[in-house]
Amino acid sequence: MHNRASRNRAIPMLAIAGVVLLLVLAGGYYAYWRYVARELESGIDYWAADQRAHGSEVAFVWDGISGFPFAFKARFQQPNVKLQVPGGVLEWASGFLAAEMSPWDLKTVRISSPAQQVVRLHDQSGQTRLIVAAISGEIRFSDAGLMRGIAAELQLPDVTLPDGLALAADQAKLRLALPDTPPTDYSQPFAMVAVDVSKLLLPPNTRLLTTDPVEQASLDAIIRGPVAVPVDVTMAPALTQILADWRDQGGDVEVKSFSFAQGPLNVGGEATLALDGNLQPLGAGTVTASGLSETVEILLRDGLIPADRAMVARATAKALERTGAEGKAEAKFALSLQNGIVSFGPAPLVQVPPIEWE
Repeated sequence: MHNRASRNRAIPMLAIAGVVLLLVLAGGYYAYWRYVARELESGIDYWAADQRAHGSEVAFVWDGISGFPFAFKARFQQPNVKLQVPGGVLEWASGFLAAEMSPWDLKTVRISSPAQQVVRLHDQSGQTRLIVAAISGEIRFSDAGLMRGIAAELQLPDVTLPDGLALAADQAKLRLALPDTPPTDYSQPFAMVAVDVSKLLLPPNTRLLTTDPVEQASLDAIIRGPVAVPVDVTMAPALTQILADWRDQGGDVEVKSFSFAQGPLNVGGEATLALDGNLQPLGAGTVTASGLSETVEILLRDGLIPADRAMVARATAKALERTGAEGKAEAKFALSLQNGIVSFGPAPLVQVPPIEWE
């Protein structure tokens, strides 16, 4: 009887202890959440004040950090920012932007907005403008607070370059990742980049295979080797010198995968690219393509393959093609770029214009 009474008294004591422990943990978590929220609020206010002190314009309306208990959330109304950047001015304006961070991951900030975003870069070459209908993505930071990566999904992106060249698409996905430590030799990555664009409208009087929209194009690549990134472009060496130094240290671009679909042509593959002595691209890769014979006929018809190469181009395409898994003619071949000439297999295909870096 005595043991049973003792057990009966112990049960409520354990329950009380459990409740007290939960209250202590909840209180500790609330204190942690409030501390981080105040730090974030102070950090944003300090950044805005610091930018204004250095001649930039920063304006937005917000109510601080919310989202307890499972997130840190900020809602910015009418953000309008004009930043002094090396060599020019960067402007960003929108009607709304949301930012969110998990209490368990303070190095990743998720951003989203259903509102239009307008970004303008003014520099010595003129104005570059980007307009997107909506945006979502995330920004990743290192332990030291340096930006180490960006991933963004842009809806209806529309870019206008200083020379008036305009490009628009239904959607673009962008990704940039930087290592925690910069590379010291050619074997180490400087940056990982990925781009995926769908329904890309070409500018007037511009063609790739044809003048029709590009159904899909993607690139996933690693830039290897040290790159001298200038802190102040007014004091930096010329772009050609930066590229030459990168080339001379063995820098190259490893294209892990690429794809392109326009008209009858659908290609995908991998490649390695570098710069030659004249800072022009050279490289080699392997490609799997469908619609190759149809593509050759389009290029011949429009004079993009010289008539004296017609027989070789047609014969090479036919020899490479096999029936693929979906019953379509599919070709696997080596693709190379050297001295401004793109070749597949042994057959020169098309001459590409040189790149003017300045």
